[in-house]
Amino acid sequence: DSALLRPGRFDRQVTADRPDVAGRVKILQVHSRGKALAKDVDFDKIARRTPGFTGADLQNLMNEAAILAARRDLKEISKDEISDALERIIAGPEKKNAVVSDEKKKLVAYHEAGHALVGALMPEYDPVAKISIIPRGQAGGLTFFAPSEERLESGLYSRSYLENQMAVALGGRVAEEVIFGQDNVTTGASNDFMQVSRVARQ
Repeated sequence: DSALLRPGRFDRQVTADRPDVAGRVKILQVHSRGKALAKDVDFDKIARRTPGFTGADLQNLMNEAAILAARRDLKEISKDEISDALERIIAGPEKKNAVVSDEKKKLVAYHEAGHALVGALMPEYDPVAKISIIPRGQAGGLTFFAPSEERLESGLYSRSYLENQMAVALGGRVAEEVIFGQDNVTTGASNDFMQVSRVARQ
């Protein structure tokens, strides 16, 4: 509120930046207190998969993971529950009632593999963190990349990085064409084309 922040009402305004990797590790440790964790839980890996997350976001992540563990009748929270909770937060809940044919699963798998393969081959691009063909939200599958902390904090992206990003976005459509033929591609790449258009305008 501009009236609240008029000169004379507050002597100083303090900007609280989002936590870096080390900060996120410490926050995760705080919000895991009192929760039984499996030995495979690695806070450093979780922190690297959650760039841009605030303390409240990380608290929500651990709470969601605890809920998943309880639903699965587990005594401990494992990396699987945390990974599933992260996907739920980023992409929406899993569509458990969705009926997906084997042919559709195959198509989605090749599509996502296309994104991942191009990303892995692009120099100076973000490493692949996870590939999923579980439908969530509007997506039939997802490929998760681990973005550079430095790039996120600076907000500066080189031309070559943006070109790589467009190539990765088109990787799914190219995979469909290679495997199924040009006449059998789907509309699954429509969001990818929108992303390419947005990045190209930058």
